[in-house]
Amino acid sequence: MKNIILLVFTVLILGCNSKKKKEETIPTSHEKNDLSDSPLFNTEIVEPTKLFDNIYFVGYGGVGAFIVNTTQGIILIDAMWTNADAKNVIIPGIEKLGLNPKDIKYLLVTHEHADHYGGANYIEKTYKSKILMSEVSWNGIHDPNALVLVDPFGNKSSDLPLPQSYQKVDDKEVISLGETNIKVLLTPGHTKGAISLIINTTDNNIDHVVSIWGGTGLPNTLEENRKYLKSLNYFESFAIENGVDAQISNHPFVNNLLEDMKLLRLRKPTEENPLILTTEEFKRNIDTALRKSVIVKIKSIEQSKN
Repeated sequence: MKNIILLVFTVLILGCNSKKKKEETIPTSHEKNDLSDSPLFNTEIVEPTKLFDNIYFVGYGGVGAFIVNTTQGIILIDAMWTNADAKNVIIPGIEKLGLNPKDIKYLLVTHEHADHYGGANYIEKTYKSKILMSEVSWNGIHDPNALVLVDPFGNKSSDLPLPQSYQKVDDKEVISLGETNIKVLLTPGHTKGAISLIINTTDNNIDHVVSIWGGTGLPNTLEENRKYLKSLNYFESFAIENGVDAQISNHPFVNNLLEDMKLLRLRKPTEENPLILTTEEFKRNIDTALRKSVIVKIKSIEQSKN
């Protein structure tokens, strides 16, 4: 019989820029019988929010999806927990933003956890969208021996209907639609098949580059945490080389995104976008939270083995 565990991610609060100097520590992964107080299990619907000229957030306070609108259609990044989430949260959110869900050409899934691929079946079936994933993630969601995860509604990941086909994405592959390019990086660690993304966009018609780190929670084993650190170093270096100046997460309680979205919904055209970072602020976010925490985890595991 498969092990059934609650889906628990390490809670990571980065602080979106250097103006927010509170430093947080990532707790280690653990199992817990009651996750009602976990920010991951926050199912309060967030007001659909425009982040940049063509990037939007829809979803819950715990997890959501990004809409990247282009001149040739929509790239949807992640699909939340279930088909019901896709139907009742993502699609109404897209419509509320004045966009047409029939324009979803691609659904890009960042990794093989149910809160990111759960609604993929609905999106594929309803809109004939192409599902894009790493090969490892695709194999992972179809692995009969994978751990069974339980969502806030009591659904088991093993019972989720899955997409029927996919298009594999590889390291440094560029997904292009209209004027938008999304660069894919294979960054195993949070999961074996996790990918991170670099997206060109604009804000008030000024060019910017947005990054999405492919899974904040720390894994459990020494080998996986070493992979996480290696992937993080790779991601940071690539992001800086490509001029990244913004950082967002599909878990909006990360990087202060929930608070920044409140500001964005009230933002006047002349006001700065709170998501914009300098290179130094981006590096500081990586160093003081992600890198520091995984190094502490690695040292802790190594010491426990001695």
